[in-house]
Amino acid sequence: MARRRQEIALQAEIETQEEWNEAINKDGLTVVDVYQQWAGPFVDIYQAYGGPCKAMEPKFRTIKNTLGDAILNFAIAKADTIDSLEKHRGRCEPCFLFYASGVLVDAVIGANAPELQRKIMLNLEEEKRILKEGGERREFIFQQIDQDEDEEVDPRLQRHRSSSVANAITSQQYTLAVIRPDAYADGKVDEIVETITQNGFKILVQEEHHLNEHDARELHRYKMNQEGYEEHIARMTSGPSVVLLLQKTDAKASTVDDLRELVNSDELLKTNVDYTPSTDNIHDELMLLLPHIARRPRTPEENLERTLAIIRPSALKLYKDAIIDRIRDSGFEVTRTLEIQLTRQQVEEFYASKKNEPYYEDIIQEMTSGPSLALYLTKKDAIQGFHALLGPAEKNKIKEATGTFRHDFDIVDAKINSLHAPRTRTEANRHLQFFFPEERILVILKPNLSDQQRSEIVAAFKKAGFFIMTRKMEKLTSEQVAQLQQSHQGKDYYNELLNYMTSGPSELFVLVKENASQSWQQLVGPDDPAKAVESAPTSLRALYGKDLVHNAIDVSMDVEQAKNDVHLIFGDLDREEA
Repeated sequence: MARRRQEIALQAEIETQEEWNEAINKDGLTVVDVYQQWAGPFVDIYQAYGGPCKAMEPKFRTIKNTLGDAILNFAIAKADTIDSLEKHRGRCEPCFLFYASGVLVDAVIGANAPELQRKIMLNLEEEKRILKEGGERREFIFQQIDQDEDEEVDPRLQRHRSSSVANAITSQQYTLAVIRPDAYADGKVDEIVETITQNGFKILVQEEHHLNEHDARELHRYKMNQEGYEEHIARMTSGPSVVLLLQKTDAKASTVDDLRELVNSDELLKTNVDYTPSTDNIHDELMLLLPHIARRPRTPEENLERTLAIIRPSALKLYKDAIIDRIRDSGFEVTRTLEIQLTRQQVEEFYASKKNEPYYEDIIQEMTSGPSLALYLTKKDAIQGFHALLGPAEKNKIKEATGTFRHDFDIVDAKINSLHAPRTRTEANRHLQFFFPEERILVILKPNLSDQQRSEIVAAFKKAGFFIMTRKMEKLTSEQVAQLQQSHQGKDYYNELLNYMTSGPSELFVLVKENASQSWQQLVGPDDPAKAVESAPTSLRALYGKDLVHNAIDVSMDVEQAKNDVHLIFGDLDREEA
């Protein structure tokens, strides 16, 4: 069979280990389509029907022509004859690997053209940044936590796997253990680790940690009323401890329960190891002991972004339905639309940053020539994803950018392109506010809520129509709480509230929606959960609150206060991005 290099000029063909090493170590980003000869008839069927691998070539060519980047390369690699691809043999689905200067930085399994295009754009921009400014490339890991039973892991390398471990830290399969300072000082760490691993536990992370008094008390708060509590706190702060993140895939009930049973049955562990008392405590203890793991990479749902698309007047007349259908087919949700005839003053305000551009008057003329359609879009990584699908902004480049929105819906006689979209999150926020005015509020999920409760509350946000603009886990300081809780200062419960709000990490959100403050009050209910149960029994405080201090959720009192609260916690969200 002739080599595929003859058929695919855009993609360099790799069939030997030497060619592989040379290809992936090139400067820039190399996207490799991994295929297999062994599949024989299956591959022939794929190719006969223009199947996944072959179908990607026009898309890659369009991307290459549109971007014109010398540092973007494409290749195909034969897994059968390359030792480095041994683990990819025996798979039928298409596999695309992204290498940046020898480092595997991303991958796509399956012939998902929009996802491939999105990841090419994102990884190319990141590689450009690293080549210009320097920095470390993050290695993509296929098998995130699962390992072969016999595989040994060097504890010194565990911390490099933290982002992978974090994807499942709240599972029943994980728990934390702390080897006490006196055991560390007496050289018992290796013996303790060996005892734990011999009983079926895998050590995913092993790190030293010197507890301060506050953290020691927070970690052992469930022992507060037990005899010897103060002596135990003094012992735990006397020197460095060793923190272990453990996994047991064959646990009878949960890893938490199995470790507790093991510790209580073994004298060495019983006198030298503390453990997570409940699965509900895992996330808070991770935030306390291994915060770099608790701040895990976002899930696809958490990565949801919003952006704006504008169909300009000339294109709206001819292509309205076709453009909207194409947007939806690309995986975007069109949550709101607004057809509007803009005045010159409105267009000048919206495009103020373009005032000194030579095409400024062409924009004014086109945008005031008839109604435009503004679309409020949401999707994972929506801003860069949609901008990548648009194609070049310059009219003289659109003709070559086949497959892009601006090419396929071009108005030949028009002096500017057919669609507009923001390039950055700051631009997206500003442009959405122009067409779809919304209010922002700061919401705090207070300490000690379980992961399940947090998930249910966030689901309630979304069901009520709120969009999560940004979020983070953070332990609030006394100064922050004092500013956020000004309305409660002077009340007899304020000191208790202050201590509670600084006792552990809170989850903080900026939510946006039309009339957000009014909608939120209906959703959250009165401050006092007892009153909420009577007047709003399905409200969040009625469902999750205990008393006026432990009422689960806090929220800005009004829109003006929300501006100050948001700025205090998240800074200026409208600041231009670098």
